[in-house]
Amino acid sequence: MPQTDNLPSPESLLALLKSRRSIRRYRSDPVPDEMVEQLLEAGRWAPSASNRQPWDFIVVRDEAIRQQVAQHAAFYFIKWAQVEEAPLLIVLCGNVRNRFYRQFLHEDVGLAGSQIMLQAKALGLGTCWIGALDRKAVAGILKIPEHLEIVGLLTVGFPAEDPPPTSRKPLSEIAHYDVYGNRVDDGDATPGQIPAGPLGILLRRFRLPFRV
Repeated sequence: MPQTDNLPSPESLLALLKSRRSIRRYRSDPVPDEMVEQLLEAGRWAPSASNRQPWDFIVVRDEAIRQQVAQHAAFYFIKWAQVEEAPLLIVLCGNVRNRFYRQFLHEDVGLAGSQIMLQAKALGLGTCWIGALDRKAVAGILKIPEHLEIVGLLTVGFPAEDPPPTSRKPLSEIAHYDVYGNRVDDGDATPGQIPAGPLGILLRRFRLPFRV
């Protein structure tokens, strides 16, 4: 298999993906500036619909502000302890101004967050995605304008734990070939039925190829 200069091998990249863990205990050591910049750079290069790059990343280091955010990183009566402990938070926001592209917002920002998490692992840092939080309260604390929506929050820091690998479903349970339910990649599959409707038929007839 051809190898591009300065890129990890497919085997080493897959090993990195498999070794990433959600870290919920952190050391108090601050994350160096150069590492923070690499994390943000990894997020900046994520793909997005029509390359609109709808994200804003809020880096939260200030102790008082972090602790305020931590009080609202909660789900009902459960408060996520790692948000109080992590020396660094990255709040992932998406721009909701464009109604058409709003439908892709969570995918776009999620991809950026995923790349940040993988870069963190490569740097020896740990992360954990926090999705259950009081977004309105956190937006108020961080002075986030109304055109930005908080999609998620990442805790970041040097790990104080080494969690074992978590189980994964086997490919035989989750992989389908050509159509759902075909578990064997043998090319012997037939397509299903398209739901009929006047508008759908009209749209399919007049759709034009377009690249974005």
